[in-house]
Amino acid sequence: MGFFRSKPEPADEVAALRAALAKARNPTSVPNLRRRLLLGQLLLENEDWSAAEQHYADLVPALTETFGPREPNTLAAWANLACCQTAQGRPAEAIPLLERTAELFEETWGARQPATFKTQLLLAEAYGVAARYEDALVVLDAHIDYCAAELGPAHARTKAGRRRKAAMLRALARYEAAERLLSDEDALCETDEQRDAVRGILLVVRAEIGDPEPAIAPLRELVARRPGLGECLATVLLKAGQAPEAADLLRRILSEERGRSALILRGTFARACLESCDLAEAEHSARTVLSAEAWPAGHPVLLGLRATLARTAARRGDRAGAAAELAAVVSGLEAVLGEDHPQTVQAAGWLKKC
Repeated sequence: MGFFRSKPEPADEVAALRAALAKARNPTSVPNLRRRLLLGQLLLENEDWSAAEQHYADLVPALTETFGPREPNTLAAWANLACCQTAQGRPAEAIPLLERTAELFEETWGARQPATFKTQLLLAEAYGVAARYEDALVVLDAHIDYCAAELGPAHARTKAGRRRKAAMLRALARYEAAERLLSDEDALCETDEQRDAVRGILLVVRAEIGDPEPAIAPLRELVARRPGLGECLATVLLKAGQAPEAADLLRRILSEERGRSALILRGTFARACLESCDLAEAEHSARTVLSAEAWPAGHPVLLGLRATLARTAARRGDRAGAAAELAAVVSGLEAVLGEDHPQTVQAAGWLKKC
């Protein structure tokens, strides 16, 4: 998330910038505004979302007054403010900001500017966090079509858009469409590392379509070369009923992830622990993710965690309470994903067993 920088910085740089700005006589001078922009980006990189949100809320008026409402730094600050809201599970606030910011970037600075592309992807991400997957696909399709026409199908920005689209298609259980998209992406890979990453996700999608067993052996080979693909293997192992191995694998790689991806990983770990009869760890991990408040109420990720906790409660003997909670989960999933979605069908199956 965010603009301008990508490499995380140590906390002492944040402290040094804060100290310098605290002594500044004119916090709205151009040099100090640039220091404040840098500080905001560091807060984003450190995932200090609450502090970053307050920082950008204070910074935007000063940037607008000094540089104007359409200047790139002003627009980037608006986008970064929206990033903070999305990261804290408030996409309903972020989406209008990102929609307007993307429009202003394109109108003022052109459709081919990196910031325009970045804001479009941030908007698609916010739609995903809001579980508005169809809206995310509309943004991504327009983004991908433009990037492919102007930059080429093999350009990094085009590829980034296709990867986001594949994730949204998977969320909607449109696995065949995701498989076709990833197969096309595989042909455009320029390095072995890129190719392995795409093939890892492609194997997961094929496991989601049908029998997961055939995907396990090739995924083991991929993980031997690319340990970072361990999550793909764990996902397929869990689907294949090999929960203890999936839990062990996820436990090893959990420390390597940050942000929303780490929370999703921990949610999968909670499910693997439940299936392995490690009820205490399943409860702890599920509650840890829920307490992060990274998605709004009713999002399928949160509903899945609630289902894990309900099933854990059932195994502890509270079948009536579990049934009531699972009924609410099924109702929530039907509202967001539809009654025929695999996640809804699975939750309905758990409810019948209570």
